[in-house]
Amino acid sequence: MVQVAEFRGRELVFLGKGNYEKYPFSGYQISNSKNYEELQELLKIKGKKYNAYVTIATYNNVPRLPLNPKKHWPQWREWNKIRDDDVKRLDFFMDFDGEPTIEGVKEAYQDAQTAKKMLYDIIGEQAKYLQLYFSGNKGVHLLGKCKTSLKPCEVLKKQKEIALELLPLCPTIDTGIYDIRRLRKLLGSYVNSVNFGKTRVIPITNDTQFKELLTALETKNEEWFNKQKLKQLNNIKLETNTSRRVI
Repeated sequence: MVQVAEFRGRELVFLGKGNYEKYPFSGYQISNSKNYEELQELLKIKGKKYNAYVTIATYNNVPRLPLNPKKHWPQWREWNKIRDDDVKRLDFFMDFDGEPTIEGVKEAYQDAQTAKKMLYDIIGEQAKYLQLYFSGNKGVHLLGKCKTSLKPCEVLKKQKEIALELLPLCPTIDTGIYDIRRLRKLLGSYVNSVNFGKTRVIPITNDTQFKELLTALETKNEEWFNKQKLKQLNNIKLETNTSRRVI
């Protein structure tokens, strides 16, 4: 089951693959995992090649928009104009993307591990609360709930500064993701991967599990993904010492 805290106060978005790519579904809000399943059925995308995403921003109020497209989209466009002023907090989010191959996933995982170690020198002991997640296709997310008194634009600036500092030793890190409306895959959700079949966004807790992940990807073992347990994201307090270089 997907943790309630994973989608509460966030916008839920479904983005398609293949023939469904031109028809995204944006502007949805749910309250529990049962609603997640029901929503897919109501949108008639259950079993189709749609991946689920949430915003890295948590909002004070995401409106419950009607499902009827004639009402949904006009109301979503109105909310979309003012949403940036309603951000409660942002995730600490770093993305490491290799090629969609076994070697590419290995490179992304190694870079994510290197980054987490280096983050101890940048943000201190808070780095231990960051969690690695397989993104379902070709990469790894480094995630945490970011608690800070900084404004959202300042949080994004800090995170981008950190990413650029890590880049020389972590070449798979994506330095272009620092946008207040950025999406990330819903934790625990299933992913339609062209190269690996049906996978899942799951935590990677140790090297042994990562080796099992690689085997599951090579054999397209959907059952292995079904058995993996989720972990709720921890809170971290973003603190950086910009005068201290780690590279």
